[in-house]
Parts: sequence; structure tokens; C-alpha cells
Amino acid sequence: MTDKPFIPWIGHGAASLTQPAVFSGAKGWVFLIDADRKAIQKLADTLLNPAGKGVVKYDALLPLAMLSFLDIEKSTSVTDTLGWLPGRECAIWVPLIEHRPGSLFGARLVFWSPYIFINYAIGMVTGRDVWGWPKTLARISMPGDMPGTPEFFCTTTIFRTFDPAVQGDDAVLYRVVETKPDPEPPPPWRTKAEVATGLARHLLGGVTSDLLHALQWQPAIPCVQLKQLRSAADPTKACFQAIVESPVALTTFSGGGLLTGQYSVEVTTCASHGIVNDLLGREPDPVKTTLPVRGGAWVSGDFTALCGRDIVVNT
Repeated sequence: MTDKPFIPWIGHGAASLTQPAVFSGAKGWVFLIDADRKAIQKLADTLLNPAGKGVVKYDALLPLAMLSFLDIEKSTSVTDTLGWLPGRECAIWVPLIEHRPGSLFGARLVFWSPYIFINYAIGMVTGRDVWGWPKTLARISMPGDMPGTPEFFCTTTIFRTFDPAVQGDDAVLYRVVETKPDPEPPPPWRTKAEVATGLARHLLGGVTSDLLHALQWQPAIPCVQLKQLRSAADPTKACFQAIVESPVALTTFSGGGLLTGQYSVEVTTCASHGIVNDLLGREPDPVKTTLPVRGGAWVSGDFTALCGRDIVVNT
């Protein structure tokens, strides 16, 4: 951390805006898949825990992962009031337990996204610069974009093999396919508390009652990310590195409920995105790996990406 003021680039083609960020008219879908707890722990030990420096440590909570798709009518910065843009994002999430060895504070539930994709550049750059989200550009398709079976697509640049002589290409990295339509849906959620309770009980069925209570009543969902900048002089070093908390608050709730149809996830096999190995701890199937969805839900409303805080800073 430095006491030097940030030099804003507003009016000069800025692509990184000031937080908080407000997202209005959003609708999101979440799909739960089985995962391997040891594989998730290995992923956290590779991409997150080394920056903790013994101050904080993250442990895999449950053998599961979640895929989210988000469609936003309007997104903007609260401070840099340039205007607004529509946007879409999709991500893969895992729940973790945050420990602080020697601290009086107890363990808490957090969410970490090792894969996240977005379809507009300002959102990508701001997410990376401010909170450290590992966002990359993608084309994200939702049901209703085209006639036929409802499907969710994430299309981005992939490298099927690591070979300097082979060109990368844009392809569907993963998609969620509805294999059996919803029967009569259950009663919808009516409040934000019911959203938290429904998600925790039906999609995070293994959490303890204490963690369920915390998820239901805390003002924002705690998300953590690794934020870092590579040194220009030594590419093996980071000139800045931090674990950052990036809380997200659902400010206005307008609808939600469980998805009772049947879905599956298809993940394209490629060297650049080792999703199957990262989540399941095994090699992917040839061409693509198909995984069953254990459950799903949808939520609509407005939310805010709050300022957050630096948990650990290494410079």
C-alpha cells in the first residue's frame, strides 16, 4: 500500500473506473456440480494461499463448485459517472474457509472464482485493476438469445494445446444445457433472506448451521481474489501482490427461485483452461467432458460491487 494518490485517466480513454460499481436490472443463474475437495485445495494452494504469507489461509470447504451466468441491463461506476453499459458475466466459484492463524477472529465462509469471463472491456479492466478478478473477454449466450433448447454458452479464446506453432481460436469453453424441462416450479423466493437460505440449503447442503446463519445475515457476500502485477524488470516476480476481499451486495431483490429441471455441463478439453483437472482432480475426456448438474437457482435484482479491502499485501 502507498500513500500516493491514484492518477485518474477519466476523459483520456479510461478503461478502469472507480469503485463501487452498481449493476441494475440483473438476472443471474447458478448451477451446482460435484467436485473433488482435494483438487480444489490443490488449486487454492497454487493460486491463492502462497500470497497469504502465513497471515491468512484458505481451505476447501465442500466437494462442489458453482457455475454462474449473469445478464446485466445497466452497469456503471458510482463515482465516475460517465454513463452506463449493459454487460454479461459468467464464472466458476468454489466455497472456501478463511483461517487466520493466531487471530482472535474465527473462520469464515468466503467464495473464490478461479475462472471468470465478461463481455465488455471496461468491466474486465476495472475488475482486474480494482479487485484482482482474473477476468477475460468472452461472448456469453443466454436462453432466449436463439430459439431452441435453453442453453448457456461461454465462448472465449482457447489453446487446445500448448504449441508456439499452433494458433489459438475462439470456441465454446463450456456450456450448460437443459436436458429436461422444469416441471411445475416450487414457490418463488420473496425476500433476500430467503435467497440466502435457499442457496445455502439447496446448493450448499453441507454447510454447518453457523455458516448458514452467517451467509443469511451478513450484509454482503465475501469474495476473495489474488490481485497482482508482474514486475517489468523480472518476469518471475510481482511488483505488487495482495489477497483482496471483493464483497458483493444484493441491494434490490425482484425475483428468484430454484430450478427444478435437469441440466448438464459440457467442458471443452483444452490446455489453456484446465477446468476438469482443477475441479475434479482428473484428466478430462477427449474433446469434451460432460458433468451432471446437481441443482440450480435464479435470482434477479440490483447489486453493488463494494470497495472491499486488502487482506494481505506483498509489495
